[in-house]
Amino acid sequence: MSVDSDDVCINISNDPDLYFADGNLVILTRDHGGNHTYFRVHQSILSKHSKALSDHIFPDSSPSQREIYDGVPLVEFQEDPRDLNIFLKFLYEPFAAPIQKGDPDIAFKMYGALRLADRFSIDPLKETILSYIREDWPQTLQAWDEREAFYSRRLKSSPGSTMDDVAPEPASVIRLARKFEPQVLTLAFYHLSRLPVNATYGQHNQAPRHARGVRGYLLSPADREKVALGRERMLRWTSDRLESLALDTWQCRAEGGCQPHIYWRVVVLHRSIMRNMDVLTTLRTMRSHKQERGTSDVVEDAVCQHCNTRWDTILNETRRDFFDSLSSFFPDL
Repeated sequence: MSVDSDDVCINISNDPDLYFADGNLVILTRDHGGNHTYFRVHQSILSKHSKALSDHIFPDSSPSQREIYDGVPLVEFQEDPRDLNIFLKFLYEPFAAPIQKGDPDIAFKMYGALRLADRFSIDPLKETILSYIREDWPQTLQAWDEREAFYSRRLKSSPGSTMDDVAPEPASVIRLARKFEPQVLTLAFYHLSRLPVNATYGQHNQAPRHARGVRGYLLSPADREKVALGRERMLRWTSDRLESLALDTWQCRAEGGCQPHIYWRVVVLHRSIMRNMDVLTTLRTMRSHKQERGTSDVVEDAVCQHCNTRWDTILNETRRDFFDSLSSFFPDL
């Protein structure tokens, strides 16, 4: 059904999942376009799950003062219909997952429902959503590497998809984490720092499939400043670390003439970090073992086994220390 109001067509509809004929309460919501969606639900179900929700819907007012819709009391929520649909479905089916586990866009799709769960103290729904977020943003280097590998496998097995289709988008995660899960902010900002300033979510045109985008409209000017400062700190840390290792004066204990090759690796390492701004991935792909390196800029060289072992140890330790230092690159989040 639709009506015209001041030359604007407004759609009016009942929610297809949550409009029960025997419900004794109707909830009205409006989307950003002003379209009306009605939910007909059971007062007992809502009251059972949350006293805060019951108090919000049933304040101390006379029933005669309530507006009536379809023969039952009507209340209005200032929420998006999609968010309210997710929230109410959970109240009716608390053992059903509110969204498919592994959906890469959980932080964006579930933000409104999470706000409702927090507002009305529906802790099981809140914890379920946040557990999905934590899984995407692990707090150890090993788990981070495993997650990155998981996204790469998912992309490879999804022809026609881009990385935005299989991996989380950082701006929506930052918006959610700042209010509900601050422990993942550092990694979300690190991921954001790896992306081009003009990377736009879902709009890669001729970019490679592995390119990732950002919902830039969710970022504040302060967020963008933190990313820029974080990049500067990371590059400075990396340069200082490599300089302190004195790799340009490498000594091959086997006297195999490895120094020129190690020097070239350092040059490529610097160049790659400056080009892709992804320190963790660059350090991982620059290790000497071909099966670990993947598609690296490093050519096959004549470095002896002993020097390769030393090189890998240095890069592994640098990666670990860099990961442990992430919070210093993005303070005051």
